Amino acid sequence: MNALETFTSTTEFASVENSAKLHALLILSTDEKNQEMSLEDLYAQAYPVLPEVEKQLEGLVTFGVVDIASRHEDSIGNKWKLKSLPAFVIYKGPPKENPYTGKIYRDSKVIDIAILDNARKLKKMLKQAIPTEFVQELKGDEATMTGLEKRLSEKQDDESVALLLSEQKHASPMYRALAAEFYGQGVNFVFLSHVEEGAKDIMTALKIEELPSLVMLRSMTESVTLMAENTKTYEELKGFVQPFAIQSKDPAKKGSKQGNEDLSFVKFLSRETFGDVVLRSDVIWIIEFLDAEREQELNQEEWREMLMGLHRKAGVVSMGAVSCVKEIDLCEQYGGPGIRIFPLELAADNKLMRGDVDPQTYTTINEAIESAIAAIPDLTVVINSAPELNGFISRARHDHALPTLFFTNKKHTPPMAKALLLSVPTQKIMLAVIYDANDELKKQFSIKPSASTSLVCLVPSQAEIEDQKSTPFGIVAYDKKRNGPYNYPNVIQFILQVLAQFPHPQDTEPDSKTIDFSSIDETSAQTLVPYMTRQNMADLCGGNKICAIGFFEDHVDTISDTESRLAKWLVTFAHVAAQSKQNKEPFHFMWVNGKCQKAFAEAFGVGLFQMPTLAVYSPSKQRYATNVGLFDEENAAAFLKSVLSGRISTAPIGNVPEFVEECSFEEIQEVAADTNGIADDEDLDDMLSEILSEEKQQREELEKMLKSQQKEKRAKKNNKKSKKKHKEQKKKSKKKKGSRDEL
Repeated sequence: MNALETFTSTTEFASVENSAKLHALLILSTDEKNQEMSLEDLYAQAYPVLPEVEKQLEGLVTFGVVDIASRHEDSIGNKWKLKSLPAFVIYKGPPKENPYTGKIYRDSKVIDIAILDNARKLKKMLKQAIPTEFVQELKGDEATMTGLEKRLSEKQDDESVALLLSEQKHASPMYRALAAEFYGQGVNFVFLSHVEEGAKDIMTALKIEELPSLVMLRSMTESVTLMAENTKTYEELKGFVQPFAIQSKDPAKKGSKQGNEDLSFVKFLSRETFGDVVLRSDVIWIIEFLDAEREQELNQEEWREMLMGLHRKAGVVSMGAVSCVKEIDLCEQYGGPGIRIFPLELAADNKLMRGDVDPQTYTTINEAIESAIAAIPDLTVVINSAPELNGFISRARHDHALPTLFFTNKKHTPPMAKALLLSVPTQKIMLAVIYDANDELKKQFSIKPSASTSLVCLVPSQAEIEDQKSTPFGIVAYDKKRNGPYNYPNVIQFILQVLAQFPHPQDTEPDSKTIDFSSIDETSAQTLVPYMTRQNMADLCGGNKICAIGFFEDHVDTISDTESRLAKWLVTFAHVAAQSKQNKEPFHFMWVNGKCQKAFAEAFGVGLFQMPTLAVYSPSKQRYATNVGLFDEENAAAFLKSVLSGRISTAPIGNVPEFVEECSFEEIQEVAADTNGIADDEDLDDMLSEILSEEKQQREELEKMLKSQQKEKRAKKNNKKSKKKHKEQKKKSKKKKGSRDEL
């Protein structure tokens, strides 16, 4: 959560001038009477509306209070020439450089203080004030596959394109605020409305099924998608974009020049920015403190090549510069001209913290790079034997972490592997490095014996109960042909794709965020799992949604009886929905009366004997999958995960029957009577198990009989032509069966 910012000096206020985000500032001047109160208390006491609006616009707007009292050292003063205090000022737009003084400034606007008495007007004004210039809305020819491919081809190699696809016609305030925060950091923000003619082709190419969706693109074949469920808060969006930002670009210095050379790619730091950029970051910094001669000799292209090479190799190491001519105090604080390393180290809980400055002063950047890379904290685990590997995977599973294996022929852990774990602190990932693995071990993880470097992630999957030899995880391997060479940008993008597209272990939520299942009763269950009718079907299960539909057989009115079957089934289903939501799975949950909507249920293969059960349905793709087995939390959750992972295939459903009007209690009872009392049997679950068991036995006997018949037929076919034809048919059959279906 963004805390209220306070400013009493020009040094502190420089962060506002150097930012591109919208700032809303209350300007006041404290005196002896109120100086004992904190600025935060004065802020809340004077205008109670402000904290309320600040909470509602968290992340979108930076709120602050500025004390311009002259008693403060390095006082800000009345730079706005305000006639009365308190006053309300907003800052918007990118930072600019004064061509005469070289100082950075931003445009500000004084707003009528009366607006602070009206929360609705204040909120509306601030949303409208969020800059629009950092987001380009794609229209016409730009909103086509050709236009998007052209945009991607014209960007710099180290840059990314953030594409938001939405049902709205214009970029939302949240997305505009996100673009402002990442201005100048190598991310180009674009927006595409679904009403554009070319939107459908782009969605198809990027495999977008649900809106809104945010996609990070390096090219049309290199992309990572943030699912719609995770686009609701600013922090979720920011966390998704953050790994793609380039730390070397400074919006406050963009376009600035030093001497006769264009040094816009060199990140020059001042005393005002040094703390935030270097000391309070999770990056190892190589800082060159430049004297006048070295500053004139500095070459933009050489610096760029070193920085790009460093990023490809290590990722969490960056470079910056300080002018000892302009920043005399800062330069002297760290020992004068020279190259120094500001390392990271691990705290007791294995979290990153800023370490002490390396006492050595380096004479060349290359020397410093070698030492900085060697100083990357190492959270990887070296594996030397099969028992160690098994133990590693077991520990990862026990700790709810995602096991990742890095195979290499080198005798040391590559810096890229160390950097991976430090780059995704919000995810629980454990990485093992395996040196010179034998062919048998490589084969176990689908790795070619000749491969000198390989990376695989072990994603969870539901093991087949009947198949004792099946592995408890699925293997997702890095494909060099598709993902590119093994370097930090490519590998971190692969890791992000795995985290975004496959079910994976999550960090244990704090107690405040963990769902208390004991609090879910039949009333709250109806909120988690709404009842789908003819009137609300389009809203609950339409468009690109992936629907998890519960089929139950009792009338909706029986929910009021807490001991009824329907009330108990619904609570069970609500538990499944709550857990799925906590795991950030893409499903939308609802339930229908399978007796009343009999034709609809039968389209999913659900008859009166199959309820209660669960089906997954994609209306946009017209495909479905229906669960087979007892209806309980464990089986339902396992079914959903299997559909997500592709282990359970979906089938085409064709035309889905329309819903009929709601049935009365008597009409549902009539349907029950037609089943010869089976629907009223209290042991329906046991009967269902017996039916399924018998059906399974019949299928197995039928399969044995068919195999025997096929064997006899093959023995009779001795001519070559018949054998050739049979082989072709067999190949086609295998190819069709092996294709993976994705919902």
